[in-house]
Amino acid sequence: MRIAFITEGGAEVGLGHVARCTALAQASAGAGARVGFLVTPDPPVLARLRDKWTDVVPVPWATDPGAALDALRSREADVVVVDGYSAGPEFLRALRSVAARLVAVDDDGADRPLPADVVVNGGVSAERLPYRRTPDTVFLLGPRYALIDPRYAGPPRRSDSERVRRALICLGGGRNEDAILKALGAADAALDDCAVDVVVGPFSREWPRLDAAARSARNRVSIHRGRFGLGDLMLAADVAISGGGVTLYELAATATPAVVVQTANNQASNVEGFQRAGAALAGGEAGDAALGKSLATALGRLARDHTLRATMGARGRELVDGQGALRVATAIARLPISRR
Repeated sequence: MRIAFITEGGAEVGLGHVARCTALAQASAGAGARVGFLVTPDPPVLARLRDKWTDVVPVPWATDPGAALDALRSREADVVVVDGYSAGPEFLRALRSVAARLVAVDDDGADRPLPADVVVNGGVSAERLPYRRTPDTVFLLGPRYALIDPRYAGPPRRSDSERVRRALICLGGGRNEDAILKALGAADAALDDCAVDVVVGPFSREWPRLDAAARSARNRVSIHRGRFGLGDLMLAADVAISGGGVTLYELAATATPAVVVQTANNQASNVEGFQRAGAALAGGEAGDAALGKSLATALGRLARDHTLRATMGARGRELVDGQGALRVATAIARLPISRR
């Protein structure tokens, strides 16, 4: 089976779309599919994809949909997977004219028609969304279908410490400098004698304020720039401060208790759903003036309560078992392929 992924990433939209597509591509390739990417021409995004995949083509499809259609016609893909805010109904309908089967990955809350053969939304609240269902569309909804790296499918191996010895701050791949500074300040206020790993996306490489804050912190701070894949840091962390996107689902799969910062409007349902399930604590929105204080309060609560941390980690793992990409890849492999 030949699968073409159309996706986007960058400083404004972050890396969530790319991460989901990469996870599904890995699961599909593991089952024998040939995969390729058509991606918006952002240099850091292209570099990340090309580090893993050989068939990566920069195409400005968000502003020039015709370029994507031309590229797809020459590929004769059996399945096209689309994941991006720029993929509106008209673009999806156009893709159906050149794709044998079309898969739409969604996280926008069922707010528009999705003319596709398969719709995937791995969000914690996706099953309750009012999708406009049609008989010829398969809907794969809920965290059973969360598209995260298949390496998270195995049971997490982590130490169980009574005291918080290591914390992780990971607020997504976009530009969230102010929120990261507040998170670092919250960790310094709430945690004692702790190692703190701060992950900064590829779009914030030169940032002297963070370096200065790290040097002046009471705790031991390590800054990780431009990483793509945080599994080892998650398993080493006793607690995390996370964004509300793909990283939150990865933390759940590794049974890492987390305080969640909403860094985008469409993350509200994730934050609410994880807190309702007892799988995370809500820490506020990235633009809140009182974000630092609310993060310190939530982090302090976790630090003082080992039982809460253990329970939260277990509930996260129950919610997200890490096999979502494998399930979606299996569903795609079973699609009947016929040229339109």
